[in-house]
This record gives sequence, C-alpha cells and structure tokens, in this order.
Amino acid sequence: MIKSIKTLGLFALLFGFFWSCVSLKENALYKEVPNPNDSVFHASSEIYSDYMTSEVWFSKSDPCLSVNTTEAAAYRGELGLHFTWDKNAIGCPWLGFGVGWDNWTGKDLSEIKNTGAIEFYVRMVEGKRGGLPWAVSLEDFSGSQAWLGVSDNAVKGEAITTEWVRVELPLSEFNWDEQEADPSNIKQFIIQFEADGEVFIDEIRIVEYKGGFRKRYPIKVLGPNEFSVDGSMEDPFWSWEAALLKEDEVRLGIEDNQLCIAAKVMDKTPLRNLNVNRDIYNGDALELAFSTEIGVNARRTNYRSTDQHIGIGLGDSIIVWDWREESAISTAQVKTKEVEGGYVVEAKIPFSSLGVTPFSIGELYGLEIAIDHGDGKGRTHQLRWNNPSVDGFHENPSLWGEVISDSKAEVTP
Repeated sequence: MIKSIKTLGLFALLFGFFWSCVSLKENALYKEVPNPNDSVFHASSEIYSDYMTSEVWFSKSDPCLSVNTTEAAAYRGELGLHFTWDKNAIGCPWLGFGVGWDNWTGKDLSEIKNTGAIEFYVRMVEGKRGGLPWAVSLEDFSGSQAWLGVSDNAVKGEAITTEWVRVELPLSEFNWDEQEADPSNIKQFIIQFEADGEVFIDEIRIVEYKGGFRKRYPIKVLGPNEFSVDGSMEDPFWSWEAALLKEDEVRLGIEDNQLCIAAKVMDKTPLRNLNVNRDIYNGDALELAFSTEIGVNARRTNYRSTDQHIGIGLGDSIIVWDWREESAISTAQVKTKEVEGGYVVEAKIPFSSLGVTPFSIGELYGLEIAIDHGDGKGRTHQLRWNNPSVDGFHENPSLWGEVISDSKAEVTP
C-alpha cells in the first residue's frame, strides 16, 4: 500500500498543489459531543475542524475522488468532511488529500514524537470495515514523508461502522527514519487513498498519546527506600501501575543502576521449575526482552546487539539468565514467596551486569514481558504482555511493546 520514498515524494509534489474550492457558510447551531482529549496538547494541535480553507487541497479527479463538507460529517461543531473515492475505477490516478495547517508554516513535532498522536473521528455512510485503505503521511519542507497505514490497530473500537469511532495514529509509529523525514519542520498532513469507500471524517488534530499499536509501560524511577527485595509486598513500589498479563501483575522500576522487578503471579502449582540455565523458560519463569538503544526501528524483525533478553527461573533454585550472553547473572538479587493463589517475585538486576546503562528519562524503548507457567514437568503455557496472541518475541522485536522512564506517563491497556 505504501510505495517507495521516491514514488511517494514525487506523487506528493505532483498532486500536492491541486487546491479545493473554499466555501464559507453562516454559523449554525453548535453540536457538542463529549471528547476525551479536550485539552490542547501542542501549539499546532488543530489540523482540520469545520471548514476547508486555503490550507486544504485534494487531487481533483472526478469520479475517482470527491471531497466536500457537510453537517452529516460533523462529529462536533458545524461541518465535517465527506470522502467518496474509487481508486480501482478506470483511469484513476494517485488520489490524495492534504492540509498544510497553521497557514503552511513549519510545525515542530520533534519534542512530541514519542508522546503524541494524530487523532480523528470517522464513521461509515453505510456498512462496516475494520480499518481504512489509507496511508497517512506527515511531509516536511524538504519533501520527505513519514507514513503510516490506517489499520484496525488504529481504530479505538471494534470496527468502523455508521457510529462515530476514534482513530489514533501514534507519531512514534510513523517511519521517520526509513524516509529520512524531519519531524521538526512539518509542512503538511496527507491522506493517500487506495481501494474504494465512502466515509465521514472530522476533528483531525494532534493529541497526547493515550495508546496505540503497542502497549506502553511507564517504568518507575524509584527513590530511596521505595523498594527492597524481601517478598513482602509492603514497599511503596507495589502501589505503582502494573503491566497486566491476564490475572498476573508485573511492575518495573529503576533504582540508580538497577532494574527492579515486582511481580505477583496467580498459579495453582507455584514455583515449579526443574530446569537450569538457558532452559529456565520451560517451567515457572519471568522473562523480559527490551532495547537499550534510543531511536532504533521498532519494526525490526531481528535482534540488534543492544537488545536484551533475560529471565528468572522460579523453582527450588533461582536462576537469572541472560540469553544474549548465554550466561547467568550472579549479581542479581531475587526473593520469592508463596501467597494465596500463587506467588510473588521481587528482584533487582544491575544494568551494568548487562553491559548497558539505565533507560534515559523520556525516551522510548522496546519492551516485552512474558510469564511462563509450569507444572514441574515443563511449561504449560506462556502469557505475553504486548502481543498475547503471537509467539516469537524472543526472536522478533517487532512484537514488543514500549517502555518509557517517566513517572508522569500513563499505562496503556
């Protein structure tokens, strides 16, 4: 769906200046609809609302693409956008719609690239579909374009129907590095249309990141006396938000140069693992995979040298294993305790034992958490945090979620 950078850049330049007609209407009665993101997140937050002005263009290619404003398309306010397109019709060229919001001035999104998202509301004129056959772009003033498809991952509901649903495209998911696009000097927002369809769309804007394609966990920066490895569950760290894996809970923190782990696991046969070293996954165990390099491609399918995969084998013997180095981590502190319905594990693992530094404040890293459940004979099943339905995180970092070390961040479900 998304073409090469050269092709996309050429198409955007060729069609980016087919302007739509501007039509202003008298004010009508304001229709207020509750919106979960009412606060202004960025100085250039509003991309489109109500009217098409000289900031808006679209490729004029009737009957391939029709764009107009109508009251029926208003999620809130007076007017919204009505899109009808058919890329499959004979003779239809590249179809695009764009907004050079804020009067075509340069917009600096670099500071919010990891904490912001493009949001809009959409509904079908009739029918139902999972995602939209669109590629959305943010183009900089050099002509480079970062792209992202509008898959069902972006739809904050079960599907797109005739009822309004929110679509969220995290800025961190756009392929900035691959396309060498500059988020600090954005010119315009672009939609490229594929296949066919008819929808209403409204309120295109930039909002604070509240979720997206990947789950995000805010790792807690711990102060003195907030966490001790004793299995008591009485430390303040236990009140921090947990990453949930069904009924199991995992909390992560940083204390100086140590990775802190506090987990409560529901298990009818707790702490059963007869395996040692690299085979500790084949029984009760806790696994963490994470990146330690800033700015690496989250879509990569192979481990980099800076990616980590460690585990804690939870049996009669406690073993902390580094699968990347194929060695035990002897400097780790671990304490387990059986509790009603399962067990608790607390641990501190020095980042220096992995040969890396702690996460930098405010930066995004990849993260996947897995809990292996065993019965004493072997692993019975594995729970995964970000990608519960897809196995293989130990080989494929594109399956991971995200972690950010910022005590003000929010956990996404």
